[in-house]
Amino acid sequence: MIFLQSLRQAVCLAALVTTVSCSNESDVNPVTTATDDSIEKATGLTSKTYVAPSSSSAFSSALVKCKLQSDYLSADVTDLSAYASYFFYLSSGKMVLYNNGGSSTRTELRRTDNFDKTSTRKMTISANLVSQPSGEVTIAQLHNQNAALPVLRISVSGNTLYYKVNKEPVKGTSLTNNGAFTTTLPSSKLLEITLELTGNKYISATVNGEKRTFKIEDAWGTSYNNAYYFKTGVYCQSEGTAKLTYNSLTWE
Repeated sequence: MIFLQSLRQAVCLAALVTTVSCSNESDVNPVTTATDDSIEKATGLTSKTYVAPSSSSAFSSALVKCKLQSDYLSADVTDLSAYASYFFYLSSGKMVLYNNGGSSTRTELRRTDNFDKTSTRKMTISANLVSQPSGEVTIAQLHNQNAALPVLRISVSGNTLYYKVNKEPVKGTSLTNNGAFTTTLPSSKLLEITLELTGNKYISATVNGEKRTFKIEDAWGTSYNNAYYFKTGVYCQSEGTAKLTYNSLTWE
């Protein structure tokens, strides 16, 4: 215990000259985290420099419009102007989102503002899935803050790209429209995804050039108005590590 306390104090002092901050109550879980750094594997403490993705002009405008959500955090990070950690950082010009917390855990960016299903909105991402769990991982979603279920999510399992649509927002009994895209994940692991609300209660998903369009059903009624939002990242539906490196991210 004395060793860990001294180690934490030393790391926090070093973090004064890095882009990562420390506190006596770490916002990471030392049990479930893992990186290439041996100290982080053992303690969850940050011991090396991570660069904030917002320092890149490729991501700064997009990050102003969203917040970071992760099971490594005790609360959402709403100001990403200088934030970095081992699960969210800039590397070689790419924004990295990382998660190895196990099934039903995530590291995601959530667009801050909500909108109605009759709006015209768009999220576009270009990213490489450099690590993935043995099963499914969700990459992009249209969600609603008043529902436990997303309206639409785009996921990957192996080389198969899936769409999953909930026709109603009731968890456990929801009717679904699920299927696979004809296109598969290429050897480069590149994912180019656009989710777009077209203003007429329809949502389109274009994944690596293949487009599908879905109706937002009437079951998503008035109590869900003005509560829709986009999110992207790595949400693991199975055990294992997921790492997504973004080439670009835009919200419209």
